[in-house]
Amino acid sequence: MTRPAENAAGKRGLGRRQLPRIARARAIWLYVIVLSGAAAGTFVAFVHGTTALVEPHVAWWLLAPLFLVAEACVVHLQFRRSGHSFSLADIPFVFGLLFASGGDFVAAALFGAGVVWAFRRLPLIKLSFNLAQLALAACVAVVILHAVAGDAESLVPRTWIGAYVATLVSGALTILCIAGAIAIADGDMKLGTLRQMFAMDGIVTVTNTSIGIAAALVLATDARALPLLLVPALSAFAIYRAYVSERQRHEKLEFLYEANKTLSRSPEVAEAIEGLLARSLEAFRSEIAEVVLFGSDGPPLRTTHGPGRERVTMQPADPDIAIELGSLVDGNTAVVSLIPPFENDRLRSYFEQRGIRHAMVAMLPGEQRTIGTMMLANRFGLERGYMPDDLRLLEALANNASVALQYDRLEQAVMKLRNLQDQLHHQAYHDPLTDLPNRALFMERVREELAAAHAAVAVLFLDIDDFKIVNDSLGHPVGDALLVSVADRLRACLRPQDMVARLGGDEFAIMLPGVEDMAIDAEHVATRILRAFDRPVRAGEERVSVHLSIGIADTGQSGADADRLIRDADVAMYQAKSAGKGRVGFFDPSMAAAILRRHDMKEELSKALEREQIVVQYQPIVSLVTGRLSAAEALVRWEHPVRGLIPPSEFVPLAEETGLILSLGQHVLKEACQQCRRWHQADSDGDLLRMHANLSAAELRKDTLVAEVAHVLELTEIAPEQLVLEITETQLLDDASHSAARFAELRALGIRIALDDFGTGYSSLSYLHSLPLDALKIAKPFVDALTAGGREAGFVAMIIDLARTLELEVIAEGIETSAQLGALRELGAEFGQGFLLGRPSAAAPGPLQRPSAPAL
Repeated sequence: MTRPAENAAGKRGLGRRQLPRIARARAIWLYVIVLSGAAAGTFVAFVHGTTALVEPHVAWWLLAPLFLVAEACVVHLQFRRSGHSFSLADIPFVFGLLFASGGDFVAAALFGAGVVWAFRRLPLIKLSFNLAQLALAACVAVVILHAVAGDAESLVPRTWIGAYVATLVSGALTILCIAGAIAIADGDMKLGTLRQMFAMDGIVTVTNTSIGIAAALVLATDARALPLLLVPALSAFAIYRAYVSERQRHEKLEFLYEANKTLSRSPEVAEAIEGLLARSLEAFRSEIAEVVLFGSDGPPLRTTHGPGRERVTMQPADPDIAIELGSLVDGNTAVVSLIPPFENDRLRSYFEQRGIRHAMVAMLPGEQRTIGTMMLANRFGLERGYMPDDLRLLEALANNASVALQYDRLEQAVMKLRNLQDQLHHQAYHDPLTDLPNRALFMERVREELAAAHAAVAVLFLDIDDFKIVNDSLGHPVGDALLVSVADRLRACLRPQDMVARLGGDEFAIMLPGVEDMAIDAEHVATRILRAFDRPVRAGEERVSVHLSIGIADTGQSGADADRLIRDADVAMYQAKSAGKGRVGFFDPSMAAAILRRHDMKEELSKALEREQIVVQYQPIVSLVTGRLSAAEALVRWEHPVRGLIPPSEFVPLAEETGLILSLGQHVLKEACQQCRRWHQADSDGDLLRMHANLSAAELRKDTLVAEVAHVLELTEIAPEQLVLEITETQLLDDASHSAARFAELRALGIRIALDDFGTGYSSLSYLHSLPLDALKIAKPFVDALTAGGREAGFVAMIIDLARTLELEVIAEGIETSAQLGALRELGAEFGQGFLLGRPSAAAPGPLQRPSAPAL
């Protein structure tokens, strides 16, 4: 019969679903209470008061010694992390069922087995579990025997069958109780292990029960013949022990064979050791397996499996601990067992830190020196340490491992590991794309130079102008190739003692040590860099014109603080970018506050969209002939939670610098079209209201612009002719021919194009006829000057006449007075927009209301 005295798994399981240790202990105690309650309930309801079936009746105090002797004759069999014991307890179990009352049978079983378990000094929780499940199994056996045998009062076949069924069912119940305890302790229970337990228990139970029934028959007829049954009983016990011994010997040989095969077939030492440790954990039923290798130079290297899923592979180990472990073993004592109390204070502290309760350590011998140690720790199961057989097996394993690993192979592994560590160190301090030093290494070198230098140190902070636009329009692969080419060109501009680094994104930094005069030396380097980028840069298959903004700071202004030095250079770079890009800026303390505010605003702007701080307001566009509402222009605003409403003039240039203008424009376009749809649905019988939305130069250069606009129209379900895209005249001057082609594509969808701020460009009239436009918007400065007299009125009249000739609509912007309105009407302007006709405001539910038109 399987007995659970030592069958719970180790104190720590490795299951993924495992509960914390305290929670597991509580769960097991709860489990014991449930089993105890079930046993007590079964005893009170069905067992108490039952009488013996067969004469002679045996008192509990005569039966208890039989249980005690049977439980002392135990054969231990290990399954993975669980240890199980088989005994001759089925024989007194059958005797008790047949010759004792229910109460005496349960009492004898608990007393006899309990004395043995207590003598073995099992932990309280295991002892309690064993007694609870034994009580339940005994009670269930009594119930089953009486149910099958009925009122039989002698050893008739029905009684035999009842004894067989009762013993087998109680054995199966014991295994299920054990499986439940293992599942709680380990977090899982392997189905294969459960099948092995049932199979072994079935064989043992049938054999022992047969001997028990035969002994009962002898006792019922002639008790003097009982000694004759000692021979088959002891023979069965000897067979169990021989089977287990042979099985374990076979497992050891199989383990050594598989371990040697793993070592010999693994191409790398680290892989070989990992495979060896994985097999050792299961073979020795341990929680931790570890190999420490002693190198000829450098720190020892540790590879560890456990506890749980923890893994460490060829990592530097504490040299002092490695020496202590190595000192435990030598040629005369190749393997040692370590159990508390540990004599070595350093090892005791180390083991306590790692939760090691007991261990065994073996030497990995080499030809001329010890090449390492191997340790197994925290054995699962009954044993509170490792047995002599375990020590011998580990010694054989360590010897085989040493031969298989070979000394030169270890040295090669250590060398490879050192090279790998050098590579990892290089990767940690260098940019993977350009192979330039990264921010961490740059700051470290600047600090070193500041600590040692007698002359000034200058830092140049470089940023690629409009890189975000290039990256988004041409694709990230082209952007990455551009960064690599920029890095190569920067290297060619510097002296050997200078250092260039990539800080991240499109930002680079250069350190110039030993600068005598910043105005001469640093500016000379910066100018040389700007000239180096006069020629386009190759980026994959593309050639891209690149401009840099450079900020310079040195220790004369910023002091000998590395963080402040690079921050001030960053501030100077932003000043240069604000002044027009493609130039050099020098740090001055007076610029710090304004530039830092701009820098902070740039960081906040990147999060404004996701925080829903970017809102859209709408300004009416009115027919100056009829006074009716004709269109609305979508205007972007930033509602900052601290700074309040930030005008577009402050944040739109920042959006253009960072490339956020693309997502900002997409957001405004989508919001405007959705609002246009809502107004149309609210007033479906009215005229179609046009929606004007601004288009940036960056969006116009984007290859996917037409497809994205078409997608928004489809998504919002508005007619293409309702959308008017505006672009300022100055944004067209860089590439008018490309703009004309893109306008044609947009107009092919049915979208209208308006030229905003007309009259502010340098050559408006010369290229106006070549652009596929639908409307002109007269810039506000010309409208402001209409009532002041002079040539502005004639210029506005010329624009209106030219637009009429080209069949273009004219929209006058910035109308703020009745006099301006009257003048525009006299000149024949068709549409107007301005505070007089309606201020920008958030959309209200329902249709956009027509503003009240002023009197002529």
